[in-house]
Amino acid sequence: MMTVEGDPVAFLQGFELPAGTKIAIVSKNSELVRKIQRASTTRFGTVREVAARHVHKVRTPVVNSDAFKPDARSQALLDGVRIAQEDLHQAGGAYDLEQVRTLMQGVSRQAIDKRVQEGSLLAVPGPSNRRSYPTLQFTRNGAVVAGLKTVRDALPTSNPWTVLNFLAQPDHRLDGRRPIDVLKEGNIDLVVDAARRMGTQGA
Repeated sequence: MMTVEGDPVAFLQGFELPAGTKIAIVSKNSELVRKIQRASTTRFGTVREVAARHVHKVRTPVVNSDAFKPDARSQALLDGVRIAQEDLHQAGGAYDLEQVRTLMQGVSRQAIDKRVQEGSLLAVPGPSNRRSYPTLQFTRNGAVVAGLKTVRDALPTSNPWTVLNFLAQPDHRLDGRRPIDVLKEGNIDLVVDAARRMGTQGA
C-alpha cells in the first residue's frame, strides 16, 4: 500500500510499473478519481471507481428518556404508596373480599361495597386492582372497629393509603400509641381529635 501526497496524476506520470501490475486508487474525492481516469488510460488501461458503502451512523434517540422520569411531586406520591404498603405488611396484611364476607357472617358483596363507600370499612387497592381490606381494622371477634367512619370523616383526606398510614403509625398526639389501638380501646374521641389535628401546624 502506498500513500501519495500532492497531485497523484503527476506522480503516476513519472512512475514505472512492471507489466501486468494492477492499481487500486482509494480516494474520497470523486473528481480526483475522474481526473486520474482521464490521465492514465493510455498507461494503465481502465481505472474503475469503486463506491464506498454507506456507514450507518448511530442516531440519537428522538425521545429523551429523561422526559419519562417522574418529577419530585410524582415520586413523593409513589414513595407514599410504598410506605403505606409497608405499613399494611407490618400491621398484619389484608383480607380479600371472600375472607371479609366470612368474618362478617356472610354479608353480601353489595353490603360490603356500601360500607366502603360510606367510610365504615377501609379498603385499599390490592393485586390486579382488586380491593383488599386491612386486617388491623377488625377486632378479635371479627367485627369492624367502632368509630372508623367518624375518624375517617375527621381526617383531611379520604385517600385510603393515607388513612391506613394514620391508623397504623404511632402518633405523638396519642402519647406514641397507634390510633387503631386507641380505637380498639374504645377511646374514639381521642382518635377523632388527633385526626382533626393531623397536618395542622403545631399539631
